[in-house]
Amino acid sequence: MMIVPEKSAAIIRDTLSNFVDRTTNGGKMDKNAFTPTPITELYEAIMTDLKSSSLRDQIDLLNYKDHLDMSCYAAVDFCPTHPLEYQVMVAHLTIFFFHADDLLDTKPDALRYLQLNICTGQPLGDPVLEWYVHEIMPRLWKTFHPTVASMIVTACYDFINGVGIEGLTVGQEVKPQAPKYPDWLRFKTGLSPMYGLLVVVCATDPQLPTGGIEKYVHVIPDVIIFTNIVNDVLSFYKEMLAEETGNYIDQRAQKEQCDILTALQKVANEGIAAGERVLAGLANAPEYRNNFSVFAKGIVHFHTAIPRYRLQSLYGMSEGS
Repeated sequence: MMIVPEKSAAIIRDTLSNFVDRTTNGGKMDKNAFTPTPITELYEAIMTDLKSSSLRDQIDLLNYKDHLDMSCYAAVDFCPTHPLEYQVMVAHLTIFFFHADDLLDTKPDALRYLQLNICTGQPLGDPVLEWYVHEIMPRLWKTFHPTVASMIVTACYDFINGVGIEGLTVGQEVKPQAPKYPDWLRFKTGLSPMYGLLVVVCATDPQLPTGGIEKYVHVIPDVIIFTNIVNDVLSFYKEMLAEETGNYIDQRAQKEQCDILTALQKVANEGIAAGERVLAGLANAPEYRNNFSVFAKGIVHFHTAIPRYRLQSLYGMSEGS
């Protein structure tokens, strides 16, 4: 594990503190920021649902790396004002993404041939994939407007393609002749095209003739940018400690020929600007604006509160203090 010099750590703290303040309308890196949201009610609802599913005898597949807990934390923080059953759906989709990411290492062909196997009616090669395709995907059309449901499914497939590309291009540097590559790949791997929809839409949208799409679709590109950047900025310290390379901020530093901390600051400022554009773009749609506002606070809190991002140690606070 890398030891980060205090001068660098101070720059990271300043950048992150300003980022949290600006994206959450005054949020601080304090005890509340590092305290996880309770998940008991949602966890029990998810377990009840899973016990009646095809995974009832294989639930351990979902939680051997705390994926179930992490999915609960994501759902309650990202969609805190949505109904419980809506949060269950968000958690199920998040569970799938965690598992799909693992399959890249353990069963890559199950992902590479997923769409072919669906089209030809062949077994999918993994029980969680079977559960997702046959039990979760159809429920999307009961929860969302058909166009939104289709967009969510497309985002899921794009994620599979994105992590597949990452696996095939490990160690590849950004070429000066291809400056758009980091943003293109980040769009695929960030889950944000899915979350950008899940967090902005209202649970009552399917009752509207248009699903409410015309009220918020114009801000989705910036919601995607914002969502990706929150993760990039707030996971930066963890990845720096682990000496990980090839992430988005590392690629931006290569692309712009600057040091990594300068790239962090640039990306953080772009995230702040994207969030401000979303709020401005939803000025005449208060219900959707509120959904994004609580999501902005929630996704930041998810990253600051979960120990895996190591931010407690960056700010000199022990876990649970």
